[in-house]
Amino acid sequence: MRKMYLLFVIAMLCGFLSVPTTTIAQDCSGYLLLTENAEYEILSYNQRNKLTGKVVYKVTDVRQNGGKSEATVHTKMYDEKGKMANEGSYQVGCENGSVWVDMRSLMNPDMMSAYKDMEIKMEGDHMDYPASLSPGQKLKDGSFTIDVLDKNSGQNFSTITMLVTGRTVGEKERFEVPAGTYEGFKINQDMEVQTRAMGMKMPGTRMQTVEWFVPGTGWIKSETYRNGKLMAYSVLNKINK
Repeated sequence: MRKMYLLFVIAMLCGFLSVPTTTIAQDCSGYLLLTENAEYEILSYNQRNKLTGKVVYKVTDVRQNGGKSEATVHTKMYDEKGKMANEGSYQVGCENGSVWVDMRSLMNPDMMSAYKDMEIKMEGDHMDYPASLSPGQKLKDGSFTIDVLDKNSGQNFSTITMLVTGRTVGEKERFEVPAGTYEGFKINQDMEVQTRAMGMKMPGTRMQTVEWFVPGTGWIKSETYRNGKLMAYSVLNKINK
């Protein structure tokens, strides 16, 4: 049971890190993830540099309401052999140049397949990226909770809570990924997943992540660590506008 939940947590966090976001502008025009039909391709690797899969993101719908913009991003997930494993969608938005991603939409659908016959309730915050970033800046924390219930009795089977804390902007750096060479901010954050199954509290899982975030383009690279050791990383492979 403990091993199963640990694998669940690792996969969930890798899914979380595969979601790109955009920021750094004083209005909502020009954001790649708010551009109709724009596409990202993200490649994921384990600590041994072995390809573990890829995700293709496509903006399928952009909505304008005054100074606010929202978009639906369709995702297609592929395994290491290039076979499509699943697909889904999530929402992003922008107001006054600041971008948000709904944490409820960050769950990889594959991770919930074990609960396909159960009732799932999700509740979470927005992950915010302000219009202006600077070294040392503290960003808003976020939390995300999943309740798995029996459809007939309504009994709680398990509750999974993800906490994202300590989001701190680092120095601006120049770096290279397959999609090209970029200059962006390094963002450090801590992640903790707490699980309660059938009333029993499971051992928590703590991880640290580093994101590289480029003004006007968005998320470019990410690394996931546990106890100081690299577990996985993802990079932007290509962009189609």
